[in-house]
Amino acid sequence: MEHRMIQGHVAVLLAASFFGLMSPVAKVVMWSGTVDGSMLAAWRIGGSALMFWLVSFFARQEKIRRRDWPALVGMSLCGMALNQYCFVIGVQYTSPTNACVIATSTPVMTMALAAVVLHERLTARRLLGLALGASGAIILVLASAGGSLGGNPVGDVLCLASQFFASCYFVFFGRVIRRYSTVTIMKWLFTISALISLPFMSLQLVELPWGSLSVREWAGAAYVVGVGTFLCYILLIIAQRRLKPPVVATYNYVQPVIAATAGICWGVDVLTLPKCAAVLLIAAGVWFVTRSGASPVAPSRRESGV
Repeated sequence: MEHRMIQGHVAVLLAASFFGLMSPVAKVVMWSGTVDGSMLAAWRIGGSALMFWLVSFFARQEKIRRRDWPALVGMSLCGMALNQYCFVIGVQYTSPTNACVIATSTPVMTMALAAVVLHERLTARRLLGLALGASGAIILVLASAGGSLGGNPVGDVLCLASQFFASCYFVFFGRVIRRYSTVTIMKWLFTISALISLPFMSLQLVELPWGSLSVREWAGAAYVVGVGTFLCYILLIIAQRRLKPPVVATYNYVQPVIAATAGICWGVDVLTLPKCAAVLLIAAGVWFVTRSGASPVAPSRRESGV
């Protein structure tokens, strides 16, 4: 049992670290302007769909119930297409640290949506968590608007929108998520997202000067797709089977640290007092929300779809 727990901790630490690196890596890929956020998101969705199809051939085969297909389309829109396009395009405009800090707020935002839609009971502890998390997000957006974060409020709002769509994914489709294995769900969600979104990107894909892309841009895009998305999902599957959800969620706070360190070293980010305050406020908010009893609002990173 102890050996399995160690495996779980190692897996989730690696996943959090890899995802923390994804935002600054994506920023570097988009730095020259040849590849923009929508293009990188299209690569992420299409590439991940191919990878999960390959893995599915070695996993248990599951048949999707006919009545679940409409839900899968909704899940693909919320949890993959809108979520990932908003996040990656948001990273294009804001700083990597801002994006990762906002990404950790998913449990708080999901709790708020569940209270409205599912009439989830809001205790004093949960209300405090919501207030702290919202305060952290507001600080980030206002500081970006003031030019003190090296970011842009439009990017922060897009990243917040991506977490809202992720929250819709949990609140409206929780039963379907639990009905199938992760590989089956991810395979179909990425595939449907690709079928929905890639046709809109076809002209941009054709006009992209593929031959002018640098080795750095190719390597960064490969990292975003292969490591920051596909491998992170696999690692979090391992962690989720060995650790409790609140433990997995705690490792989310590794992401802003990794993102800030890499971003500062690579010259694509700056560390400021508002960012530190936002990290602490959102971390405290998630702590209060995820430790206030059983609820549908404590998703792990695996479930956020970012």
